[in-house]
Amino acid sequence: MKKQIDFYFDVVSPYSYVASTLIEDVAQRCNADLLWNPILLGGIFKAVGTSNTPGLTPEKKPYMLKDLQRLSRHYGIPLQMPPDFPVRTVLVMRVLSGLPPEQIPQAAHTLFNAYWADNLDIANRDVVASLIGQEAVERAGMHKVKDALFKNTEEAVKRGAFGAPTFFVEDEMFFGHDRLPLLESHLRG
Repeated sequence: MKKQIDFYFDVVSPYSYVASTLIEDVAQRCNADLLWNPILLGGIFKAVGTSNTPGLTPEKKPYMLKDLQRLSRHYGIPLQMPPDFPVRTVLVMRVLSGLPPEQIPQAAHTLFNAYWADNLDIANRDVVASLIGQEAVERAGMHKVKDALFKNTEEAVKRGAFGAPTFFVEDEMFFGHDRLPLLESHLRG
């Protein structure tokens, strides 16, 4: 039976960005299905009681900036720290939640690249409409789309997520882009 990887992410998370560039290859190598699940990282932090945004504490931020540049060089992915980090991602995560599941990966790549490589303001409706389409932005205001994002976030927390990126293969959780080799090992048995 084919396994499924559930990928919970928020575009504001730099480590979700890194993971987004790697996870499809892992799924392909392991012949696994991959389900992209947009969530609100702030909603997870609130639910689990994280009071300070990880990475933004004065003690950790300088290291995180260096770490991200190292990862950018290591994986050969463009990454520039956005001047408005962290940006509010409610709009883009709702836009993603309103798309059919098969369209989420490409749209997520577009938004990740817009924010992390091109430093575009993904909190701006006009910018998002130019990237994903006006219809998707309008759909983001629908109650069923808002509910879908809330439910994804709530489901991630119920499954044990405390941040992003978080991956599940059935009941096994893997947190962080750096755990992808362990996820791959798990999939291979």
